[in-house]
Amino acid sequence: MMRVLKYDWKRNSTMLLGAFAILLMVQIGITVLGTVRNWDLAVMIVLSMLAYTSMSVLLLVVTGKTFGYNIKAYHRRLLPVRSVWSVVSSLILACANLLVLGVLMALHIWYYGSAAGFPWEVIHFSDSSLMYYVSLLVFIVWKFIYVMITLFFSIAVASSLTRKGGVWIGILIFFLLQNVLGWLSEFLFGDDTAFSGPVASFSVIDYTGFTFSQGHHAWVWGAFAFEVVAAVLILYATVYLIDRKVEV
Repeated sequence: MMRVLKYDWKRNSTMLLGAFAILLMVQIGITVLGTVRNWDLAVMIVLSMLAYTSMSVLLLVVTGKTFGYNIKAYHRRLLPVRSVWSVVSSLILACANLLVLGVLMALHIWYYGSAAGFPWEVIHFSDSSLMYYVSLLVFIVWKFIYVMITLFFSIAVASSLTRKGGVWIGILIFFLLQNVLGWLSEFLFGDDTAFSGPVASFSVIDYTGFTFSQGHHAWVWGAFAFEVVAAVLILYATVYLIDRKVEV
């Protein structure tokens, strides 16, 4: 699997490093230009979030294109590894990209808050238990993995179709899976996601009127087990399509 991951990184490293470098330059440009011209902080934050959103879309496209290329590339089929590792490799690369982007966003939000004199102490991070943050992190990572597995399956379906319109069929299957599986989970377990909640609530009038409170949240274990089983079945179907239906 490490060999497959190494090939994926070599194929995308130049594009990914270049994209992150451009993102950093754009964010530095927004910060410097906004400071020099006395832009409102809200304008700078909106522009920064647009840049991060564009970067996340780019990373998603790169991951999807890489996976679609790999499952149809003849030289990849010659590697002595199972097809499932092609899915896992693309998934690990996507998670690594998400981690780097998330860290950059967190540091940038902290910088904007500190520059504006935001009173971080009103949030009382230490009042929340460690399990709260662990559960929230696990939920975010799991939902990302879950969505990416359904995306890879949709790409495999589109790649296995030889007639025109395969891409649109793959897109349709992706959205159908998200909606149908969510509906089934809600019908069976009363919730369409494994983490029920609100995670947190806050309101802002001004800095003195800022309030933050931890929401009532809980794992819906039935829904979580349903998502795990669905993900395993979708992964199995993806590997089957790669081995039996996708033409090299």
